[in-house]
Amino acid sequence: MGIGIENMYLFSNEVKPPQFIADSMGLGKTPEDYTADKSRMPTFTMIGASDKSLIARGGTGGIAIWTRLEKDIRPAAYGK
Repeated sequence: MGIGIENMYLFSNEVKPPQFIADSMGLGKTPEDYTADKSRMPTFTMIGASDKSLIARGGTGGIAIWTRLEKDIRPAAYGK
């Protein structure tokens, strides 16, 4: 599964990291951008899932854990 990061929020405030960090994490890049510069998107292999969490192994060996929150925070994150 390829992962694209369009923007970042911390405590419902948009975060703009320095450009060298944004570039290294692919912030704002689309799948087409990766194809054009012949690089690959960050990828994960799913290794576990439950009703409340998802666990994956990253392409460089790291572990990613996503947890479902009881309350939807998207309205706060996106200012709605």
